Amino acid sequence: MKTRDEHQSGFTLIELLVVVVILGVLAALAFPAYASMVRRARYAEAKQYMGVMAREVQLYAVENAQYPPDVASGVQPQGVTNWPTDLPFGGTLDYDHWGVGAGQCYVQIGFAGDTPGLSYREHTVNAEPQRFKQFEDDLVLGVDLYDCPIARGPVN
Repeated sequence: MKTRDEHQSGFTLIELLVVVVILGVLAALAFPAYASMVRRARYAEAKQYMGVMAREVQLYAVENAQYPPDVASGVQPQGVTNWPTDLPFGGTLDYDHWGVGAGQCYVQIGFAGDTPGLSYREHTVNAEPQRFKQFEDDLVLGVDLYDCPIARGPVN
């Protein structure tokens, strides 16, 4: 009759479960920090693209004495040659040129993140000129706020 060897090597089920639980807790603690870093890097890259687009729109305004007309989200505005159609980090860019009332028009570059729909309001000043503002998953860069005869709505 064989007897059980007293010197068996290996891990018990309890030891394996403890290791799995510890790894799960560490992953649960590390994932939010990782996701936050990825989001910050994505927004930093989006801000860089938005800044380049704002400078191109301002150059167009200097050369043509007016800003390009408003276009739909993801559509390249007139006179902007480097408008990215497919961002490497997802989302879409949006050029807006609106009459916001009180005899003023507003120009902005928006970045729509993963969440469907826009988190910012249309036909209003969403960010001060030359400033970024975040709306949930979206970013807005105010380009200019100037006097114009348009009451409210897109400038065409």
